[in-house]
Amino acid sequence: MRHVTLAAMLALAFGAQGKPPDKRLTGTWVVTQVLDAQPTTSISSDEADALVGTQMSIDPEHIRFAGTDCIRPEMKTVRRRFYSYFVRNYNIEPKGIPLPDVVSEITITCKKPVGIDYIYVRDSKEIVVYWEGFFLNAVKR
Repeated sequence: MRHVTLAAMLALAFGAQGKPPDKRLTGTWVVTQVLDAQPTTSISSDEADALVGTQMSIDPEHIRFAGTDCIRPEMKTVRRRFYSYFVRNYNIEPKGIPLPDVVSEITITCKKPVGIDYIYVRDSKEIVVYWEGFFLNAVKR
């Protein structure tokens, strides 16, 4: 009975805070390069290039990146056909973005928008972050 009560309490706690992050994402990441951009972006290429070397931390309570803090992020994961999806939705031909043919797209929802909309999982050590119209490669530290 004690285990059931503890499980129920944990379920309520996470339910109140949103779904916890995908375990593959939890940790500290470092931006290694700017991979590509949409035709229209919210920041300049120079501002995007300045993000190389910037750390991003992801845990159940926060996503912190580039001076922003997404509090209690909600994450929804769907599988997408990489190439056709990027051509159709981002209006780019993503030849410079090294993602698998079928990719996990994680939609990030924050209480207050902070610039991170999507994360695409390359593998357990690399992700692609969609930030203000740019696609940034990040490596797990």
